[in-house]
Amino acid sequence: MNVYMKRFIYASLFYLAAATVFGAMNGALSLGYWAQFGHTHFNLLGFMSMMVFGIGYFILPRFNGADLRWPEWVALHFWLGNISLIGMVVFRGLAVQTGDDTYQGLFIGSAVTQAVSIFMFIINMWVTLAVKKTQPALAATPAPQTPVPTRAAPAPQPTKNIMITPDSRVSDLIDALPAAQRLLAMAGLSALSLPGHLDHVRARGVTLGIACRNHGLELDSVILQLEDLFRQNGFDIRSSLQQVPVGDNRGQINGDRLIGDVIKNHPAAKPVFQKYFGSGCFDCPGQAFESIDMACRMHGVESGEFLQELNAAVG
Repeated sequence: MNVYMKRFIYASLFYLAAATVFGAMNGALSLGYWAQFGHTHFNLLGFMSMMVFGIGYFILPRFNGADLRWPEWVALHFWLGNISLIGMVVFRGLAVQTGDDTYQGLFIGSAVTQAVSIFMFIINMWVTLAVKKTQPALAATPAPQTPVPTRAAPAPQPTKNIMITPDSRVSDLIDALPAAQRLLAMAGLSALSLPGHLDHVRARGVTLGIACRNHGLELDSVILQLEDLFRQNGFDIRSSLQQVPVGDNRGQINGDRLIGDVIKNHPAAKPVFQKYFGSGCFDCPGQAFESIDMACRMHGVESGEFLQELNAAVG
């Protein structure tokens, strides 16, 4: 969690305590309108709103599988929101007590600043959630042409290379060979036969390993079936079930890998994830579709440093 997202949570708890004190004081001492104003606004704009801001900045972009559009706005929103809220309570109390128009003007300025900070959150969230995953363009169907007699061409040789691994994205496999969708549905991923489900799988970046694990399928068996299907359709297959040679950089974990898949296949990676992201990472549902790069950006961690330590830990 970004440091300012966490500060919103701490601020909300502070305002909850302040609102409680204001409410108790007003009940015991009858402090009047100013205490009621402070109690109400510390509860609504302080506790409730800032709790929503902190959690919303962290959670909502993940639901859409996208990065926050303007992350630099979070810190600015935090300071504008807090300064203006305290200013509203203080200057409103002074304006009522003294009747001075100067304090009333400062109160209005604080209220306008508060409104600006709220709209920063609204716009940032709206644009972030409006992002749609781009789908690969379908090749245009060529117009029928009159066949021209030609000499029979030699049978095409397999030139398409592919390696099917647990980290292969299900949507990428289907894009490469549409017949793989039917095979996977018959193998146990029956939801792939439902209209629109492939778009959901594509948007989440679901890998073959995670799909098999979630549906209780034997991963190696599914890979062998896919390899056979791709081989029959002219693909040059190099089996992923073989050991990766020592020194081959394919063994390196990169930022595109999904967190859940890395944790499942590399137990030695857990201490590194806990060090940088906390133990909550192991129970977070986002690990099923969140890449290491996205997690590093969400937590404000340098991905190069994290990946270096992670690869050193898993050997």
